[in-house]
Amino acid sequence: MRILFIGVGEACDENYPNTSILLMAPNDNGHDKTLLLDCGFSAVHAFWKYVSDPELLDLVWISHFHGDHFMGLPLLFLRMWEMGRNKPLVIVGQRGLKDVVERAMELAYPGFMNRFHFELTFYEVEPGEEKSICGFRWNFAETEHSRCNLSVAIETPQGKVFYSGDGKPTNESATLASGATLMIHEAFHVMPKVPGHGTVSGVISIARDFEIENIALVHVQRDVRRWKQLQIRKMLDKSGINAWLPQPGDTLEFD
Repeated sequence: MRILFIGVGEACDENYPNTSILLMAPNDNGHDKTLLLDCGFSAVHAFWKYVSDPELLDLVWISHFHGDHFMGLPLLFLRMWEMGRNKPLVIVGQRGLKDVVERAMELAYPGFMNRFHFELTFYEVEPGEEKSICGFRWNFAETEHSRCNLSVAIETPQGKVFYSGDGKPTNESATLASGATLMIHEAFHVMPKVPGHGTVSGVISIARDFEIENIALVHVQRDVRRWKQLQIRKMLDKSGINAWLPQPGDTLEFD
């Protein structure tokens, strides 16, 4: 199982592309699959820095309908069409996903969906559900955010990956992360309580309480990243957990 951090930034960060993660793993049938977790404004150009094959991607997960998490989809689709993609693409997210994505595509590039040579298949999911999609087991839990956000746990034969999307952890999302091989969690600030967002100290606490061995912190507020990065790294070093503050292009691998 390989995880590539396409972007790690928040919505307004001029230096780091929006948080977007590429997950590559074999599924229950032994077939290698490639999943993209979130696709915001600035994530798409970064995506094509690392991906040259328009057929590589099998699935896109959208955590919620804030622009830095889904508004890159029209450009992603356009580039795939331009490069001659034919393979179907699966899009997974919360209720209303199909309508939101189709309206965004029509606003950005009117009429282009009718010209695609690849099919878009939508799965709309609910918190508390369990789904089998693309040969992986998926579970979902809502976090506390200004707009409905679903965290997700994806179980592969090589481990369980938890991705928070945005939001302050809830009991449900923390429980969903329990025992994860890797927890990728937003940490907008360091310690203070931030409405609708996670913190570095809060994520470390969850990892300890729920026996999570590896954590990666993303979506750090741009000024916090700039001025408190050393403090964050010291907190991670002292946590006793395998913990990272990844940069775009960083990869993690798990057998």
